[in-house]
Amino acid sequence: METKKEVRKKVSQLLEDISSNQWREWSKKIANHLIASSYWQEAEAIALTISRGKEVDTYFLIENAWAQGKTVVVPRANFNTREMTFYELTSFDQLEEGPYELKEPDPRKCSLIQQREIDLIIVPGLAFDKKGARLGFGGGFYDRFLACAQATTIALAFPCQMISTIPIESHDCKVDYVVTPEGFYC
Repeated sequence: METKKEVRKKVSQLLEDISSNQWREWSKKIANHLIASSYWQEAEAIALTISRGKEVDTYFLIENAWAQGKTVVVPRANFNTREMTFYELTSFDQLEEGPYELKEPDPRKCSLIQQREIDLIIVPGLAFDKKGARLGFGGGFYDRFLACAQATTIALAFPCQMISTIPIESHDCKVDYVVTPEGFYC
């Protein structure tokens, strides 16, 4: 079995090779599957990250959530403690650039949201399998957060991010569902 490092390198390269047109088409299909789901429809507060690079586009999802009157919450990472806090985002103007080109909420412009207030968590990652195993970016932020999360967890993935076996360890948290351009898994 490949190591986490090897899988991260391989999937990162596959993501970079996706054309802009394919990225847009797949992102739209994934968003449409998610928005049509009961998980999205029933959620009042949705946690999402701000996509970057060739990650599945979350800007469209955030705008859709706002249009539906949903509360959008976005994480801010503390790289010393490796923990995240979530803030309500009501405008993209409330974002600032953090480490690793992450767009994070400016705590001076946003309200802190408690984990128990979140109904649906859209979990980022690099690779997934059809049973919800997830390979993140290596910081462990989401594994720590998800270990005590009560909300439904959903990951968004392009076909190249779906692999047969994810190298997991005991502390790695699975997601409830993975949404691809073809639909839901798990």
